[in-house]
Amino acid sequence: MSDRLKTFRKLMSSFEGSSNPQRAIEKGFYIDLPNNPVGEIARRVELRPSSVHLLLGGIGSGKTTQLLLATERLNTLEDIKAIYVDITLYTDISDLQPGALIAIAALELLKLLDEEKITYPERYRKTINDIALGYTETREVLSLEQMIAQRSIRMTINAPRTEVIQHKGLLERKTENGSNDLTRTFFKIGEKVRETLGKKITFFFDGLDRLSNSQIFINSALKDAIEMKKFGFGSALVGSVITAYKERETIESFAGELYYIPYLDVEEHDEASKFFTNILAKRDTDNFITESTRALLISNSGGVLRDLMSLAQSAIEEAYFDGSENIDLVHVEKAVWSLTRSKVAGLTKEGLETIKQVLAGKNFFPQTPEDLELLVGGYILEYRFPFRRFAVHPVIAKYISTQITVSVVSG
Repeated sequence: MSDRLKTFRKLMSSFEGSSNPQRAIEKGFYIDLPNNPVGEIARRVELRPSSVHLLLGGIGSGKTTQLLLATERLNTLEDIKAIYVDITLYTDISDLQPGALIAIAALELLKLLDEEKITYPERYRKTINDIALGYTETREVLSLEQMIAQRSIRMTINAPRTEVIQHKGLLERKTENGSNDLTRTFFKIGEKVRETLGKKITFFFDGLDRLSNSQIFINSALKDAIEMKKFGFGSALVGSVITAYKERETIESFAGELYYIPYLDVEEHDEASKFFTNILAKRDTDNFITESTRALLISNSGGVLRDLMSLAQSAIEEAYFDGSENIDLVHVEKAVWSLTRSKVAGLTKEGLETIKQVLAGKNFFPQTPEDLELLVGGYILEYRFPFRRFAVHPVIAKYISTQITVSVVSG
């Protein structure tokens, strides 16, 4: 293997943190966010381990990293056990059922008991597995002869027939209700963990920011968290930006703590721009990415951490294919075009018209489902520091302005 290949592989690996935030933390790549909420979340949980917290924001804004860091910090305390859970690894969140989070929490507690080699009644596992994952039941079905025989009519009776019934679980598409057994068993398992370990338990539920149905989030996820609180278990839930708008009254009356992580305004906020510069410097210690190239990466990211990582990796690939020893402006331009294509592919005609109006100076405030989809998809970005504003993602803005210019020239 050539030295050049080794160098580029190492550089590519340094920018994989967005797909695996835990690995980025372990490698020492983490840098504190401006207006970082992780400290506040951890401090509040330290005081009230059974409290409930909502962490809302756009996809790629750094919420997962914040949860992981809060989990890590809390687990340094001798009387708290924080458990990080990615809900998407357990179930289809678009069909999240009431009780699903409690079932997942119970499965995580069973896993913890197994890891600690703590014995517990096997019926706990069976009850949770049956409710969460479903079970198969085989039972006899009375034939006509058997039914007649039960009425004391003598005749030859054939062998009984059996049928197999599949009962679906909460983490599938549940049609039956096992909520009472679920909460009782969850509480028993939780008590076993708390008594044995001598620790208070809090859960950090991730992955729900991809749930576009805010009603499901409120009626399933949030209600489960509140139910768990009744039994003395705390939780923090990541939620979609849609929830902040469609369920504003509900979350404002929510008896817990609410945090919002916006995208970072690298155009108007010097601290945000410096934060992104430090991220690139931390991961590219040999300065293969030139200073001017870093500035172009940052401006085209729109302050979206995930897009910065994606652009950097794509630019590194382009430089390698090009035979270059450094990542230059031309490589970033190609990376920008690649990101633009992926974003534009999901843009509707109505969304495109709205974006054009915003670029023309029209005020934007998300109200319609189409407006909210533009926020969720990252086509329009919301910033809250140093002041609140909405802006079209820079790669989309550049694409549309190019199309308009071409149209004018052709006309």
